[in-house]
Amino acid sequence: MAIRAKDGDEFDDMSWQYSAHLVPYLGILLLAMAISGALAVYTVVARSDVMDEPSVRAFVGLNAGCALWSGAYTLQILSVDLPTKRFWLSIAFVGSILVVVSLFAFAVAYSDNERWLTRRTLLAVTFVPAVGFVLHATQYRNLYERPLDTAVVDGFVVLDRTLGPAAIVTLLFMYGLVVVAAGFLLKTVYESQRVYRLQSIAVLIAVLVPFVPNIVWALGLGPMGNLDLTPVAFTVSGVVFAVAIYRHHLLDIAPVARTAVVEDMRDGFLVIDEAGRIRDSNAAARRIISGDEHSSIVGRDVTAVLPEIAPIVRTGASTGQTEIVVDGDDGRRFFDVQVQRPSTADEIRLLLLRDVTQQHAVEQRYQSLIENASDLITMVDDGGIIRYQSPSSTTVLGFEPSELVGRSAFELVHPDDREQIVEQFHGGLDAAIAIDRAEYRLRTADGEWRDVETIGSNLLDDPFVEGVVLNTRDITERKRREREIRRTNEQLEQFADVVSHDLRNPLNVARGYLELAGDDVDCAYHEDIALAHGRMEAIIEDVLRLAREGQPIDDTEPIDLVRVVDRAWTNVDTTEATRSVASDRPIVADEDRLVRLLENLFRNSVEHGSTSSRPQADDSVEHGSTSPASRAQQDAVERGSTNRSEPAGSEDAVEHGSETVHVRIGTTSDGFFVEDDGPGIPADERERVLEYGETSSPSGTGFGLAIVDQIADGHGWTLRITESEDGGARFEFDTDGTSGTATADREPTRESS
Repeated sequence: MAIRAKDGDEFDDMSWQYSAHLVPYLGILLLAMAISGALAVYTVVARSDVMDEPSVRAFVGLNAGCALWSGAYTLQILSVDLPTKRFWLSIAFVGSILVVVSLFAFAVAYSDNERWLTRRTLLAVTFVPAVGFVLHATQYRNLYERPLDTAVVDGFVVLDRTLGPAAIVTLLFMYGLVVVAAGFLLKTVYESQRVYRLQSIAVLIAVLVPFVPNIVWALGLGPMGNLDLTPVAFTVSGVVFAVAIYRHHLLDIAPVARTAVVEDMRDGFLVIDEAGRIRDSNAAARRIISGDEHSSIVGRDVTAVLPEIAPIVRTGASTGQTEIVVDGDDGRRFFDVQVQRPSTADEIRLLLLRDVTQQHAVEQRYQSLIENASDLITMVDDGGIIRYQSPSSTTVLGFEPSELVGRSAFELVHPDDREQIVEQFHGGLDAAIAIDRAEYRLRTADGEWRDVETIGSNLLDDPFVEGVVLNTRDITERKRREREIRRTNEQLEQFADVVSHDLRNPLNVARGYLELAGDDVDCAYHEDIALAHGRMEAIIEDVLRLAREGQPIDDTEPIDLVRVVDRAWTNVDTTEATRSVASDRPIVADEDRLVRLLENLFRNSVEHGSTSSRPQADDSVEHGSTSPASRAQQDAVERGSTNRSEPAGSEDAVEHGSETVHVRIGTTSDGFFVEDDGPGIPADERERVLEYGETSSPSGTGFGLAIVDQIADGHGWTLRITESEDGGARFEFDTDGTSGTATADREPTRESS
């Protein structure tokens, strides 16, 4: 069977036409197919690591479409019969749709607009070309083009076709997609740095080159019966794409999200080639190198503009960090430099410069604090081996730090303390952070022993420390003072015992003779002499208390305030006085000394609060003895009110009328208080009443409140004298304080019990 063309030439059915003068044209078509197909295969096989990138997948689709279009169009040219030509024309149509849609997707993804590549968008841009293809390939092809026929031009059978309205709409829509894609690429060219701009220009050329001959074909201006030269242009596109991949690393470095991710990064970003030339940089890197983020450093040798980085670039490190120091107009700055090679591009390196100046300053500050601290800062491992020793070891122990590093921390501990310290250290390894405080002795380089106090922190699980940090303070002088105070207190107690013993003997003799004289001689002054003897006995007892109560107290326990108040109250002759206790927490104290403190306060309240007006302090009263001149005054004050049979110095309650005192005891947020509703203590006398021998009562010794102050000081409490709500005396004890100093408030504070 044969077919006849319009000009009358006949051709065999299902034959292929061939002519020597078409060889170059057909060769270029096949070359375009080969190049495009090779690029698609190369990307899928060799660059499978980046196939999840939308731009790379679109690139594969673009080249696959070019290969399909070129190959199908070649076979359409070579075929003779109309059905065969129509078949290959349909395949080429599919290739053209794949090219246009892939080009649009590639341009959108390449220009950092991937968010637009949704399924809905891709369906929208594919819909019109797909409808055109359906019209072209079905019985509705008359809407797309005039019924196809063949014609012979220069001895070749070519298609004779006229595009219909559907074809024009489809063609214009696809041209619109190409224009949009070109717009995205032009924007990328404008916004990119040099290395990206060259890459973007190459992509733009590869896209636009086939666009021009396709317009020529659409206008019917093609040669030899309007041959389509678009597939021929794919040869140029393929070559340009290949150059972009090889020279400009199209598949390695793409300006995706560059403005948001790279240009605006706080860290410096440099792209350098194998020769060390800068191929790209961001604003942060330009500020580091030249001080001006708008200056151009592309093309310059990185070691020339940043000499400090030369050792890193020359070693060719691919990973890891190295610190460099850069001196600039704003001072010295420190940078961590990280070097990476993107994918398989061996000739391209990415340098990230992170400014760690602030971090370095903090590290230097802490290091300076540690190195200049007077305390010993030691870091040991879980075996007690010293891994770091602060320079203070030179001044404290006489050892250089290097002499101690690598040695056991227990070598210098006194043999008598070593077992306990080793046990405490290993026990502390199970603690979360803190290790109990320890006091022991350390040997110095001169062989002497120093008393030290150590507090440890278990930081073995801290990746930045991985050790136990020991803070050791020299307490040799403190220990010496404690020993001196202890010796002084012992001597004072011994002295008080001796004095009281030596005084009691003659006092007992005097009392004996007074009793004998009372039996033989009737004298009006016997009672006064007995009173003086009683005061002397009270003074002796109080002196002993003063010697004992002021000593430091180590053995304390929580004590119920109600119980200890009852105990102290029964030890005092309170006559008709009353009391009330408001306690919401126990007091940590030595119970016996707390009882004596309360006893003295109760005596003070009963003695001075059982009358509506307290006698003022009388400096003319000699403490410890009674002169004849003052005896009459004492008689006037005490006659009828003092039980002379009891020692006046005992400070028992003295009733001065019908009024009685009420004593209130309670706790506060910081401690406890004792107050009464008596006449109170004037503000200008509150400090003086704590002095030894100070009293306004002729029967008192003046040691009661001094003993209270000593007991408070022994506990480490702070004593404050103020005024109660009822105008009486109020004694407040701050048991959380660290000082035993007594103070007197000028402005009374009021607090309900």
